[in-house]
Amino acid sequence: MDNAGNCNTTATETAALVPSFRGMKSRLRCFAHILNLIAKAVLSLFSKPPRSRKAIKIGTGTGQPCNGTQPSTSEFVIDHGDHLTVEEEELAEVICDDEVGEDNGQDTHDTYIVSNIRDRAMANMAKQGVTVSSHEEKTAQAVLPKVAGLAKKVHDSGTLKEKFDNLVEANREFTGHKRALDRRVSTRWNSEFACIEAHFFFRTVIEQLTGTAANKLQSFRLNDRQWIIAQHLCDVLAIFDGPTKLFSKADVPLIADTIPMLTSVHNALKRVCAAEDVPAIVRIAAHAGELICEKYSALADDCEVYRIAIVMSPDKKLAWFIKQGFSFDEVQKIQNLVIARWEESYKCFQTQHIPAAPSVSATSSRNSVRSAR
Repeated sequence: MDNAGNCNTTATETAALVPSFRGMKSRLRCFAHILNLIAKAVLSLFSKPPRSRKAIKIGTGTGQPCNGTQPSTSEFVIDHGDHLTVEEEELAEVICDDEVGEDNGQDTHDTYIVSNIRDRAMANMAKQGVTVSSHEEKTAQAVLPKVAGLAKKVHDSGTLKEKFDNLVEANREFTGHKRALDRRVSTRWNSEFACIEAHFFFRTVIEQLTGTAANKLQSFRLNDRQWIIAQHLCDVLAIFDGPTKLFSKADVPLIADTIPMLTSVHNALKRVCAAEDVPAIVRIAAHAGELICEKYSALADDCEVYRIAIVMSPDKKLAWFIKQGFSFDEVQKIQNLVIARWEESYKCFQTQHIPAAPSVSATSSRNSVRSAR
């Protein structure tokens, strides 16, 4: 199930109807959605949404949107960004054209969660001495609007597209079949990753196109600092690319891969946070993703299925927990959990008697008889 609050209710109510279902202990979460939230948290520091206000109600203590009928709710007003400059308005207008009609309760809720995480990340990193100036923050916030905005401009304008195509054809450095900028899709974080990658692939052409005054694309031109930030951001987003592709395939991966994959992503983000040669704004963004990882790692502990699946996986077993630094007592508890679940839920199905393996002495005796014959 995905991470919406109503899925928690479904899990709890199903346990009352189906005795074999163990409620929240059997409630698996959509890892693809978790990855999307982690990526959104990272990306939130590299764009500046236009001002818009939308009130949503979130169940107290749940962090999940509700339908307004629950008695324990708090109302939050999402207020995106400050008033924008003329250049920012132009960039935001192009981006928002792609989002018309796509807003829904879950997207609004995700935006609220990501906004809170973003603020926490900045506060946490500031305590460690990692801060950014208001100028650097604005510089970073223009990266994604410029990258995605230029792609949309080129795609939507026949004149600009023709100029872009001509510049690509004239440049002999480009090999392969790639001949167009990737477009951003607001509901898919990896489309923004593709946008940035395409920007670097066509960097020479893009600088020619945006550097020509007649094209009126100066607002979409990255400065030197923004190119550096974009490169580091691209490196961070690459952390999520492999897991997203893997978990988007049918029939793979197994449940046993979920926690190890989340742990791998978490560790990669921690390394970025600690890297002093990475721009501070990117380190803060990585920490925002790290906080999402920690949140869903803690929630995953409520479900015993993940740990049982790891223990039952031939390439992991209890050794995986030992390698991750779990204490002896923690590993022992996991082993006891697996045994208890087997005895309570599955042992009763073992109806066929399995004879014990013959002893060494018995085997030797039979071999001696065969030899004698």
